[in-house]
Amino acid sequence: MATVRSGVMKAEILDPNYNGKVIIEDVAKFVPETEYVTKVLDRHVEAAKNNLKGAPIIVAGGYGVGSKEGFDMLYELAKAIHAEVGASRAAVDAGFCDHDLQIGQTGVTVRPKVYIACGISGAIQHVAGMKESGIIISINSDENAPINTIADYVINGTVEEVVPKLIKYYKQNSK
Repeated sequence: MATVRSGVMKAEILDPNYNGKVIIEDVAKFVPETEYVTKVLDRHVEAAKNNLKGAPIIVAGGYGVGSKEGFDMLYELAKAIHAEVGASRAAVDAGFCDHDLQIGQTGVTVRPKVYIACGISGAIQHVAGMKESGIIISINSDENAPINTIADYVINGTVEEVVPKLIKYYKQNSK
């Protein structure tokens, strides 16, 4: 048996002509019940709070966003461009947002078509979770931030300066 963290490998397109065969084995024939190490007592399933793994566009915030209120601005941008909001570990650790938004080695791995990194320095742990993104746009006041070396487009400025302009533009020009 082998396992891989979700999102690490690119999902293949389902072939509609594929004819697989489902084989349901009677486990009791191979393993006596006395050998079971665990037993499921209860199962609880919650609906996902976000769709980071399947989102075509992600607006991600880092410590440079500055506050929970700064993340409210990212949510507004995400709503305008039909995106999901993600975060770096630094933003999560600072309490700017919930852990379920964390992207990187200790969060989720994502592969959106467009990744907008807002105030993210680009630590290797974060980059590991988003480097396979199609187009990477960095909004950062530090022109030497490591994230800028992998970004396709770099907007040099603070999140507070740039994001409201993006929101205004998209709201004016969306159909």
